[in-house]
Amino acid sequence: MQLSVEEVKENREEWMPLLLLADPEETMVEKYLHQGIMVAVYGDGEPAGVIIAVPLEGGREWEIKNVAVAPRFWRRGIGTLLIEEVERRLPKEADTLWVGTGGFDSGPFLFYEECGFQFDHVLENFFVDNYPEPIIDEGEQCVDMYYLKKTSFRWG
Repeated sequence: MQLSVEEVKENREEWMPLLLLADPEETMVEKYLHQGIMVAVYGDGEPAGVIIAVPLEGGREWEIKNVAVAPRFWRRGIGTLLIEEVERRLPKEADTLWVGTGGFDSGPFLFYEECGFQFDHVLENFFVDNYPEPIIDEGEQCVDMYYLKKTSFRWG
């Protein structure tokens, strides 16, 4: 499979269908869609995955808001490539990269640990308080947001 990577600066809304795979509430995605760094990966010319990371107050800390991979590209290293690509594009003053996920023992949580993130804290009732419909991940309703952080990056 031929992979290509590009930073997305314009027409970000074109990526909404893929972004909604990872964050199913369009109003939530719209809050961060036009912020920060957005990177897309194409597999054989077809959209394979996308990631958005936004700066937090002060700019030294960033948060990955969305990592989405099209189902036909799952388990092919696209998610890892997206994480690495966003790390390369972080400003040099960045010292922490955060990511939140809905389950402590879920596939996404374990994926982020494999990418070098470490569990930090829980934001209780995040999904219940911020989403109008239940969010289901791997057959379980997401209630709390589990935050992981990373403090060493692959600078480009």
